[in-house]
Amino acid sequence: MDIGCKQNLKTSRQSTRRPGKNNGRRYWFLGTTLVHAAVMLLMLAHLAEAQTSFEVSNPKQQKWPQAETERIYWSTARDLAAEFKLAQIPRARFTLALGADENSVDMNTRELRLKKWDRYLYAEGVLRLSFDQMLSAEAKMRLAWRAIAESDATVRWDEVRSLRLSAEPWYEEPLPARGWASQQPR
Repeated sequence: MDIGCKQNLKTSRQSTRRPGKNNGRRYWFLGTTLVHAAVMLLMLAHLAEAQTSFEVSNPKQQKWPQAETERIYWSTARDLAAEFKLAQIPRARFTLALGADENSVDMNTRELRLKKWDRYLYAEGVLRLSFDQMLSAEAKMRLAWRAIAESDATVRWDEVRSLRLSAEPWYEEPLPARGWASQQPR
C-alpha cells in the first residue's frame, strides 16, 4: 500500500516550482526590510538629535568638554527630580554662551553665560534654569497667591500675646445656648 508514492510529478505543486524563483522574492523581502530598518534608524537618530538638552553659542571658539556637559546636565536633572520626588526628569531648555563678559544666568532669555568653561558654575546654572522651568508661569502665580493667603491667615505668637494683654479682647466669646450661663430665662 503505497499511498501517495505514485503521485504524478508533473502535476504536483512542488515539481512546478523552480528552485531560483523563490530566491528572488526572498532577497526582495530582505532588501525592503533593510531599507525600512535604515529609514527607522535615521528617523530615530534625527529624533535624538532634535532632543539635545541645550544649544551652545561659542563665538570665541573656546574648548569645552561636550560629553562632560551632557553628563552634568543629566546628573543635575536626575538629582532635582529625586529631591522633589518628581515623576519625570525636568528638561531645561537653554543656550550655553561661552566667552561672555561675565558669568551669569538670564532666566528671561534662558541663557547661561560663562566667561570660560567652569563645571561648577555650569552645574549651578543648569540647576537654576531647570528649577525655573519646572513650573509654568500660572503655577508660579498660584504659589505666590497661596503664599500671600497663608501669610494673611498666620498670626505670630507675640502679636496674639500683645492683643491678649490689651483691654479689648481680640475675640468674642460665644454665648452658651443652654445651661447655667445662658441668657435665656429658666
